[in-house]
Amino acid sequence: MTRMIKVALCLILFIPAPFIGLGYAAAQITHVSINEQQFILGGYPKFRLNIVSQDASLNKMQFVVRQTSGEEMLMVKPINNFLLLVIGVEDVVDPRATLVIREYRVNKWRDVKVFSLFEGQHLSEELGLKSSAAYLSVENRSSQAPSSSYKIATMSQTSVSPPPAKGKKLAQYRHALIDKSCTLTYTPEMTLWRIGTEHGKEWGISNYGAMVAIFEANPKAFNQGEIGGLRADISLRCPSQDLRLKYSNPKMAKQTFEAL
Repeated sequence: MTRMIKVALCLILFIPAPFIGLGYAAAQITHVSINEQQFILGGYPKFRLNIVSQDASLNKMQFVVRQTSGEEMLMVKPINNFLLLVIGVEDVVDPRATLVIREYRVNKWRDVKVFSLFEGQHLSEELGLKSSAAYLSVENRSSQAPSSSYKIATMSQTSVSPPPAKGKKLAQYRHALIDKSCTLTYTPEMTLWRIGTEHGKEWGISNYGAMVAIFEANPKAFNQGEIGGLRADISLRCPSQDLRLKYSNPKMAKQTFEAL
């Protein structure tokens, strides 16, 4: 009996190191922060995230937008070893919405970081009124509607299909990003660069600012959410004055364009 106990102790004390962590695989995220938030309240979520992790596998990480209507699992596209492009398809209408980063640790998903998305953000009077209406509509229906969630996937593997519409209030909120009295005129052979150059002069902003504003105001006009994928079979709405103002800084607009 004593010998059996000694053998058991030896097996425990001298078990090979690689097997000690078996079943406890983790992403081990050591740093994560928002490099750039590329949308405003009422738009679909799009971020550039700084990340440092001991494990490069995205399968052990989750990026989730949490709002009153539920949670959406975001899609991820690596830009480099320390920068990720994270994007979703559900409009974010909750002023208290958060971005939640999770990692798989000790056999379960755990929250690593939670970011408030709109805390301290100033909205125009028009945008603020419409956001309040949309938010209250969603909040009133949240107890009746089940939470929605989307499985994580890389952009190269999944085509983005918008979820079912949440009602007219959400559509009204999207309208705050566009000038409803204006439609851009362009022909199929025209590039976004040419369109942006022409209208940038009209709006008093750089061609980069015009292109990014057009892109943000017309997400369905671009294949797979890529700024280089302008469709020729869909009309373009003019971005609102708020959006044009957002990209009025030429340097910032160029950096945003190059990151897309």
